[in-house]
Amino acid sequence: MTRALGRLALRALTPIVSILGLWYLAILLSGLPAFVIPRPERVVGTLVADRSFITVHLIATLKAAALGFLLSNVVGIGLAVLFLALPLGRLVVMPVAITLRNVPYVALVTVLVLALGDTLGSKVTIVVLAGFFPVLVNTYRGLQAADPVVLDRVRVLDARAWEVFLHVRLPYALPYIVSAQEITGSGSIIVAIAAEWMMSSTGLGYVINRAMQQYRGDQVYAVALLAALLSFAIYSVVHVAGERLDWQGTVHRR
Repeated sequence: MTRALGRLALRALTPIVSILGLWYLAILLSGLPAFVIPRPERVVGTLVADRSFITVHLIATLKAAALGFLLSNVVGIGLAVLFLALPLGRLVVMPVAITLRNVPYVALVTVLVLALGDTLGSKVTIVVLAGFFPVLVNTYRGLQAADPVVLDRVRVLDARAWEVFLHVRLPYALPYIVSAQEITGSGSIIVAIAAEWMMSSTGLGYVINRAMQQYRGDQVYAVALLAALLSFAIYSVVHVAGERLDWQGTVHRR
């Protein structure tokens, strides 16, 4: 247990120390003014001093990111199950999904603002459009990855389609789904902030936009640091949870 905690602490501290080292090196070598590259201690001080203001907008960002993340999974997993049950659906829907995935977000944001205005719904929609595709692709691959031998055995036992899905295909797909969560979960924060930066009057993206107009480089870096820490925390939680779960062992025990 102690060794595991030590390894976890080392994994967490290594990127922090590396980033701080590169940060100070950039300040030393670039010669840029403090409002362009503020010192780390000033950024942390700004984060503490402006915590009330930042917290209000952090809540708005977390709300958009959480709802978008949830709906990304509903849409992505739902479409993957549909593709498994109706292969024709994959031929019809997948080209549309790929097209939406490749439309520039700036264009999507413009259309959504015109259609929905500066609302929570428009931000959530952007997060969903950015996040559902990795969930869809990974889930479908996972559902297709079930062991053919196990599938044959349960079919010999006259298992119903929903039983095959629940007890065989889904457990095999879960590692793939967890892998998608690492991408979508951590990315939802960044996408929500990007959407707010382009169109919103609330959220961390708005704070960054406002700070840039006021030449508050320290506040821009403070919000960026907060966003990076949140994304890293979400990724780490999902990754550790995925490593501790023995999904395919569950299949064989059943």
